[in-house]
Amino acid sequence: MPSVSPIYPLVILFLVCGGCLHQPIDNHGEALKQLQSTLAQQEAQGKRTEERQDQMLSQMQQIQSQLVEQQKLLEAKPQVIEKVTQIACPPQPSTQQKPAKINEQPNTDKQIVGLRERVLLTGVNLVMAAKISPQLAHSILDARNIQMFERNSDEWVRFTLYNPDNKEPHVLERKLISFQNIQGANKTTERRPIVEVRFTIGKLTQKGQFVLTDRSSSEFPIVLGRNLLRDVMLVDVSNEYLTTIKREEK
Repeated sequence: MPSVSPIYPLVILFLVCGGCLHQPIDNHGEALKQLQSTLAQQEAQGKRTEERQDQMLSQMQQIQSQLVEQQKLLEAKPQVIEKVTQIACPPQPSTQQKPAKINEQPNTDKQIVGLRERVLLTGVNLVMAAKISPQLAHSILDARNIQMFERNSDEWVRFTLYNPDNKEPHVLERKLISFQNIQGANKTTERRPIVEVRFTIGKLTQKGQFVLTDRSSSEFPIVLGRNLLRDVMLVDVSNEYLTTIKREEK
């Protein structure tokens, strides 16, 4: 049997092991390349961060230099800021009395009236309290004992007015103008006569149409509505009793 050289088994073992170790060495090479790439990226990023920090430091140094210059200017020329406080003094009381609002009417040809006035019924010389009501279409007059009658083929109305001061009755007769129909609570229609009565309020004297009805429970025997206010009176809703009354001489 031929003898085997001791070197031959070692060669075979080296060849086998060399084939097994070849693949791990290649894997380590790829990992090394990736590590080197990552280190290069981090180094570049570190350089950019250092550059930004250098810029910020430079800006801060410029701001600090400006502050130092301003501080030097303030120390060279100090400024004193004074706070001025204004104290409002109470108004001095006026020794002159203001004229009444009745004399403060605007320059107009129309009669200025408040929400409450006194009206003179000419002919009977009665002064009655009146409520000014621009939202009401028709004017109203407190009348009692209203009776319809005919005269010369025309319809007339006889009614009684009472003096608010002494309750003295005054009987008047006026020609019927028309009727105002009022719907009652029980769906019945009430016909109220409308007549013409002459009256005076302030500087204004004229004839006006009034609806006759019993207003004995009201504070105001007369209500002046739009039909008498229109074009001749101006209503000052913030005042009352702006007009004066002058009774007729008997």
